[in-house]
Amino acid sequence: MQRLRTVGAWCFPGFWVLGFGVLLLGCASSNPDASKSTIDQLHLLVTSVALNVDDKPGPDGVGVRIYASRRERAEALPIASGTLDILMFDGNLPLDQLRSAQPRHTWSYPAEKLKPYIQKTTVGISYRFAALWGEDKPTADRVTFVARHTSPNAKQIYSAPSSVQLSLK
Repeated sequence: MQRLRTVGAWCFPGFWVLGFGVLLLGCASSNPDASKSTIDQLHLLVTSVALNVDDKPGPDGVGVRIYASRRERAEALPIASGTLDILMFDGNLPLDQLRSAQPRHTWSYPAEKLKPYIQKTTVGISYRFAALWGEDKPTADRVTFVARHTSPNAKQIYSAPSSVQLSLK
């Protein structure tokens, strides 16, 4: 019993820290902007090689995973509104050229249709897709992907681009 009381005495400074943390949390939650789950970042992960999913030779697409987040939150958030697009461009394009370039193919998903693509991960909600290009077969040996979220008020957020080699030279 003596040992438990000693440990309890050491908890007093921890109690202070806990109380201060609760106070900060209360202040943060009283801020209307902090409680919003709107996203301001997209994170795009693409398989490092193209996928062949049919019996015909040649690549058919890539695997894509997208995380949406908010700068002040540690976990990835669900996309509750707007539209999520995956854009594919021929070649290895840098970020500054993507907004003016014409996509080779665009996959578009309104927020209400994203549920089948959700996967819970240790860092939060992600969305997994098989980006199969069908008839829009790339014309270059590399393709660049970028994710874009368009909010209901037309604000657009882009991920960093990701390039995939389609063939070995």
